Parts: sequence; structure tokens; C-alpha cells
Amino acid sequence: MTITRADKITETVNVQQTFSDFATNFTVHPITKQLVVLKNADSVKQSLKNLILISLGEKPFNPLFGSNINKSLFELFDPFFVEDVKRYITLAVQQNEPRVNLLSVDVLQTSNENGVNINVIFSLINTTQPLSISIFVKRVR
Repeated sequence: MTITRADKITETVNVQQTFSDFATNFTVHPITKQLVVLKNADSVKQSLKNLILISLGEKPFNPLFGSNINKSLFELFDPFFVEDVKRYITLAVQQNEPRVNLLSVDVLQTSNENGVNINVIFSLINTTQPLSISIFVKRVR
């Protein structure tokens, strides 16, 4: 095996990709007095929650960001509603969240409240460990 000049100069290092974001409530760390930073899974979970709860067209200059879940909450809870919500979430994640491999979306009706529970199971692109986020979406009127 011959060693070339490029092999001597170029150092190959495997660096795992890290995702980070600020917490949405903008809390300040008590010791460092810096904004709290969410990393990896927590950052992606926050991003997914925002993506699901924002309506299409609500974000300025990006009309395809978000999902139509809020618009469909006043529909009857039937198999068509469940499939529509799953499709909205799947499409929103595929178009706007490249850090996620979506595994499944479950929609469950709650008996005592006027809303639905949405469970999203996913994995990060650099891991195979399944993660989940549960979001309760309520009708407001």
C-alpha cells in the first residue's frame, strides 16, 4: 500500500452530526445567563411540534410550511379524518424536516375533551433509535 501526499495531509475524522436550537420559551440558564439550548432529539421534537401545529400559509414567505390539522379539527372523527391527519403530517415532515425518518403516525380521539391525540414515532437520520412525540390538538371555539 502506497501512501500519497493527500493521505498525509488529509485527516479523516468521523464526526456525528449535532442538531441544536433555542427553547421556544426563551428561558435563561441560571448560571451562565445564556439562552437554554436544546440539542439533538429535543431540538427535533420541538421542531416537529411547531411544524404540526402551524397552519399552511401561516409562516410568512413560506406558504408550504406547516400542516392543515387545525383546519380539519371540526370534521367528524371517522377513518377519513384519521387518514387525512396522517397524510397532512407525513407530507409536512417529508417536505420540511430533513433530520427525521418518519416511522408512524397514530391519531386517537379523546372521550372527555374536544380534540385528538397525535403520536408521531420517528428516528433521527443519524440514529436508528425510535423516538416519539405526543401532541394534543384541541378544537378552539
